[in-house]
Amino acid sequence: MKTIIFSVLCENVAGVMMRVSRCFTRRQINMDSITVGIEPSGLARMIILFQADDKMASFMRKVLLRLEPIVEVQMLEPENSIAREICLFRTRKLKEEEMSETIRLIQSAGGKVLEVREGTLIGEIGGSHEEVEHLLSSLGPDLLKEVARSGQVYLSRKGSDQDSGGI
Repeated sequence: MKTIIFSVLCENVAGVMMRVSRCFTRRQINMDSITVGIEPSGLARMIILFQADDKMASFMRKVLLRLEPIVEVQMLEPENSIAREICLFRTRKLKEEEMSETIRLIQSAGGKVLEVREGTLIGEIGGSHEEVEHLLSSLGPDLLKEVARSGQVYLSRKGSDQDSGGI
């Protein structure tokens, strides 16, 4: 099993994400991440990450293409794609010396401090999944009180008109 990345172009209508999710649920496949954005054309693009072998990925592509609001399903290769994730986090109440060390750690990892209030800090990091994971593990669960992540978004380096979309 490996991580499969689907880029799904679909009509921007109510219930389409539920219908796509149901296709995975019926086959007992857990989606690791699902993000949705609206394209300039008015269509929606979903980026779905899940674990499967090539045979199951090919099958899921065919299943999704049978759904009426789905226009296109492409399998993206990580090495031919740009991937990013955004993470916001809040720390527990910090002592003064902890605060300065935490700010230094966040900034050295490429993150930003958005707000410091009453001894707690709200920060942000954007980058690859690995960069986000590295900062969060460096801060540790005893320091972090709350974490909100966007999920991974991918864009093919080739452009959609050049991709084969096949598996």
